[in-house]
This record gives sequence, structure tokens and C-alpha cells, in this order.
Amino acid sequence: MEKEAKTYLRIKNFVAPFIGLAVDITAYGTENIVTNGKVILTCNHRSDMDPFILSYTFPRFISWIAAEYTFRIPIFRDLAKIAGGIPMSIDGNISIGSIKMIQQVFKKGETLGIFPEGHDYMVKNDFKSGMVDFHSGFAAFSIRNKVDILPSVIIPVEESYSDIPIPPIVRSFMGMPKEVCEIKKRAIYKKVKVIYGEKVDHREFLSGTLEENMKQLSNVVRNRMIALQEGQYAEA
Repeated sequence: MEKEAKTYLRIKNFVAPFIGLAVDITAYGTENIVTNGKVILTCNHRSDMDPFILSYTFPRFISWIAAEYTFRIPIFRDLAKIAGGIPMSIDGNISIGSIKMIQQVFKKGETLGIFPEGHDYMVKNDFKSGMVDFHSGFAAFSIRNKVDILPSVIIPVEESYSDIPIPPIVRSFMGMPKEVCEIKKRAIYKKVKVIYGEKVDHREFLSGTLEENMKQLSNVVRNRMIALQEGQYAEA
């Protein structure tokens, strides 16, 4: 992961000034950021700008989990691979190769970034609604690898909406799922707040069955993130 981390940071340093000019970003709760050691970073997912916004405010290298089909998108595919992106099927299945990549992230004491909503919020395409239900894969990664979770949220203060630049027929040709091909609008941030909460200790979810622990941990993280959205920083 050392090579990927260096590439990620080079890309980040190049892109950051452009992101800073395009979007007014304010980060809160940065004292909660885990500055070293393995951690899973979770965030809500309402725009394709989210990983860039979060990476802008997060000082460490992030190995992002991304939907497998996004690795078929030109340019993004190459950038994701060289910067340590890890593909995951939208049905929750993950290849042996990707599992090994995740284990390497934790072995190196790095950060795994994941959006527990998957693409479901963007498929819903209602940017005024709250978070949708979480996929619990991130909770399994936490419990099985004994890794704490750092919840965060992106709150739009000012944004606009535009048509998806890639036409549905082209998205279909690229092998994207039907529901993704039918997404009509995307959120474009103008001003946002990024809020980091206190980490969730994985040790509270080690006794009992894995299935029940995954469900409980997923609910705890989701409730924490909702609280961050509705808390003192959530006001425009």
C-alpha cells in the first residue's frame, strides 16, 4: 500500500486547490480524527463528489471501497487502481483479491473508506430526503478485523442539481446496473460542512453471533451519523 499511498497523496495535492476553489468546505470535529493506526471511515453518500470532499478534509491516506462497476469508467478506473481503490460488488459480494487488499490496509495501519449507503441514496434521487438504510458489510470488516469505525457526514449548505453527464445508454453499454443507468440528476456542491464524530469502539460488538453484532454495529453507526446531521453543526 505504500506505493498507492504516495500516488493518492500526489493526486490529492494536485486536485485539492481546484476542489477548494470550486467548493466552500468547512470541517468540524477534526479532533475526533484517528491520526494513526487502522480505522474504518464511514460517510453518507449523496453525490459523486463525496470521496473528493472527504479526502480534502481528511489528513490521511484513504483506501476507498467503490462499486465494482465504477472501475469500468474511463479515467476513474485508472485513478482508482493506482490510488488504492478496492472494488466491491453492489450485492455485497467481495472477491478474494479485494479481501486481501482490505487486509493489507489494516495490516499497514491505514484507513479504509466506505459509504454504507452504497449508491442507494443517489438511485433514490431525492436530495431532500434523509439517509437510506445501510449495507452492513462495513460492520463485518470492523468485527472480523477488530477495527474501530470513525463516522462522518457531509452536509450541503448550498448546492445545485444537474443531469448526469453520461447518457443512460452509454452507462448501460459500460455495464452499469439498470438502477444506476436510470439516475437522472446529480448533486453539485457549492458549500458544505464535513463533520467527524467520535469513533465507535469495535470491542463492544465481539460477543454473540456475527450476524447480530453486524446489525447492531451498523445501527449504532447510522444513528451516530444521523445525530451528526441533526446536531449543532447541521444548521446552515
